[in-house]
Amino acid sequence: MRTFRWLWSLPLLVAAFLLANSAPYPSASSQVLAPDVGLLSAHSADGAQFVPGEVLVKCRLPLPPAAEAAVLRLAGGVVIEHNPTLGLYRLRLPEEIDVQQASALYSELPWVEYAEPNYIVRAAIVPDDPFYPTKQAWYYDAINAPAGWDIERGKPAIIVAVLDTGVQVEHPELEAKVWINAREVLGNDIDDDKNDCIDDVHGCNFVTLPPTSDPSDDHGHGTMVAGILAARSNNDLGVAGTAWGVTLLPVKVLDSVGAGTASDVAQGIVYAAKSGAQIINLSMARPSPSRALEEAVKEAHDVFGAILVGASGNEGEEGVGYPAAYPGVIAVSSFDRFDPNTRASFSNWGPEVNVAAPGMGVFSTHLHGGYATGEGTSFATAFVSGLIALLLSQDSSRNDDDIRALLRISVDDLPDGDTPYWDGWGRLNMGKALNTHAFHSVVPGVVKD
Repeated sequence: MRTFRWLWSLPLLVAAFLLANSAPYPSASSQVLAPDVGLLSAHSADGAQFVPGEVLVKCRLPLPPAAEAAVLRLAGGVVIEHNPTLGLYRLRLPEEIDVQQASALYSELPWVEYAEPNYIVRAAIVPDDPFYPTKQAWYYDAINAPAGWDIERGKPAIIVAVLDTGVQVEHPELEAKVWINAREVLGNDIDDDKNDCIDDVHGCNFVTLPPTSDPSDDHGHGTMVAGILAARSNNDLGVAGTAWGVTLLPVKVLDSVGAGTASDVAQGIVYAAKSGAQIINLSMARPSPSRALEEAVKEAHDVFGAILVGASGNEGEEGVGYPAAYPGVIAVSSFDRFDPNTRASFSNWGPEVNVAAPGMGVFSTHLHGGYATGEGTSFATAFVSGLIALLLSQDSSRNDDDIRALLRISVDDLPDGDTPYWDGWGRLNMGKALNTHAFHSVVPGVVKD
């Protein structure tokens, strides 16, 4: 990297002499074609994108034109655009010059008012799904989702297991998103891939005994969760999901009234992990612990490296439900629709809570190809799983420690009020989380730049 710190101390007369012996720079009306910022960008330490090799410099006035031009050339910069109204120069630097270092050093010059990289500004994506503006915009805006979708919308290689009442796999918003088990031979009555379910081409049903390969939803809760997670979006149909492009693995562990056993859920957790789910969504809660559940969580988390996300519970009282309360699960609470800085009245709280997300007036896919509105920490959990799916789409090498670190530094901190720990680290902020690049674990529990 070229060093030019010493140049800023040159007298103005010397700078003018340098200019006099160099080629003239473009006039105020001249302009050179800039790089396509939609295709080319770099990142600052805080994750902000800028055009590689470009710096914006504003000189203090009055400054003799020759001296001003010399100052602009000090880092080898070439003026490619000048805005007289703003007094702003756009410079292109040689490839070997670091943009951020150049900006910092230009800013130190007594003749420069400010200098900075040429930051990239993008339009915030708002889905064209018909129900988005009237039913969904308020909560997606509250978690800064459009800014996140500008950066990442999800990749099919990321599999999110929905452990719930099942999923209506033929729903128009979900049918293209459902997992296909390429390792299973349909109809041979053999567990080809050894994941504890026979002929499971699109998931498994552990409510029946023995388990079957039909994870159909006969309640509606699981289909709503699936839609929040990954409904097809920006397709001029229905609703928008949080992680548009990821894959859903339906695992039915709750029956037609939304109830299930610890045995069924434990089997479903291990099945999802064995089947390759990187994220396991647990939109359910029980008030007391279960050894079977605890061991299943530990197996999925410690052995298979799955990231588990669970609901804190809907009793509106202190005490996070299980399995969310286990250390291996990211526990989710809900904030209020009418004041997103406060806890939803039904949301449980406690020190195990990690993050708060929307859980009131959530509009999503439902049975028979329809849509419905619901509330509860179950739905808040799906938003968090969706963001994690986007973070893994962005970098699939991230693990549970990385994800927790990213969530912790990107959330919006909220006041506790009279229910301490209700929001954990704070309210979900998708745009900030996806624009944070600093954290990657080296050993469990330790992160560094």
